[in-house]
Amino acid sequence: MNILLIAPQPFYTERGTPMNVRLMCRILGEAGHSVDLVVFPTGSPIHLKNVRILRVPNVLGVRSIAVGFSLTKLFYDFLLIFKILQLCIKKRYQVIHGIEEGGFLAVLFAKIFWTHSIFDMDSSMSEQLAGHNTLNKLGLPPVITIFERWALRAADLTITVCEALTNKARNLAPGITVVQIEDIPLQEERADESVESEVKQCLLEHELAGKKIILYTGNLEKYQGIDLLLESWQAMVFHRPELKKERLVIVGGTATQIRDYMARCSILGITKEVVFIGSRPAREMTVWMNNATGLVSPRSEGENTPLKIYTYMASGKPIIATAKKTHTQVLDDTVALLAAPKPEDFAAALAACLLDPPKAAVKGAAAARMVEEKYSYSVFQNKLLDAYERLG
Repeated sequence: MNILLIAPQPFYTERGTPMNVRLMCRILGEAGHSVDLVVFPTGSPIHLKNVRILRVPNVLGVRSIAVGFSLTKLFYDFLLIFKILQLCIKKRYQVIHGIEEGGFLAVLFAKIFWTHSIFDMDSSMSEQLAGHNTLNKLGLPPVITIFERWALRAADLTITVCEALTNKARNLAPGITVVQIEDIPLQEERADESVESEVKQCLLEHELAGKKIILYTGNLEKYQGIDLLLESWQAMVFHRPELKKERLVIVGGTATQIRDYMARCSILGITKEVVFIGSRPAREMTVWMNNATGLVSPRSEGENTPLKIYTYMASGKPIIATAKKTHTQVLDDTVALLAAPKPEDFAAALAACLLDPPKAAVKGAAAARMVEEKYSYSVFQNKLLDAYERLG
């Protein structure tokens, strides 16, 4: 089939949604479908079989587009409309597939050009905007909910990434066709010796060699729960002084975010115990995880499961996570150390991982078995191609 895939994202960049888009394009292209992928102007070049990457013009001359709502993102969303219109006039598509806000455009243009549409609900936009104070004051989240309900009802098929979003979609539009396709671990090539060397050098520079490490990877947006993580680490070293020699290592974030959180660490008195590495390439993540005693996800907002959880599980390392829907729809107490999103409770889970690594390792091994059985590449591939078969 000729497929128009709308992804309002910088492409390609090493962050959640663009990684998922790359995976879908790879599977669709290798299955023989022809994909026109419409994206924002920023991102690195990438070659995918049977996939043509089409960027909106970089009118504002930006070099990067941040995660979350912004006027810059809204402007390029507007440009997408003209790009999609131009493509639909020139070419006949059997399916128009839109991700996040691109889902609204996919449904709209599919109606105009009498073709099939997929609304890819990678997250709930109304919930995301509800966390934005200015937009919330303007009353936009309820308006977005109305558009979400319309798009869900009008789409031929809805794709979600987790149980929470599946339930939300069905509550908003009962009776619709929903296919739940969970994310999978990052499909990165095995790290070579140069990557191993780079990470080893970084560990030496930050005096981490020989220490037990609890590792966090990902962006440092508010919803990730970094404040909870830092407060929990402070509580842990206060109650367990023998753990003061171990380190919390945070990989990811912008320079501004790191500066702000370092200031927070200074206030909490844990400047030496917390090490900020900054952003590192995805090819290094496996090596960083191999050097960790445990992997942490303190997410405090939202319900969709973080992409990194599946990569954490595949590593076989113990996972410490908040006992919230965002995690518990995938993890349970047999495969992770789950704790309430409170500093004292989360501190206890962190300490349990550091004080008894063999016991925590049993959960890590169980998580690795689970991800192989339920969240593998072949499972994702079969679910995606089956979804397209429904439309075919």
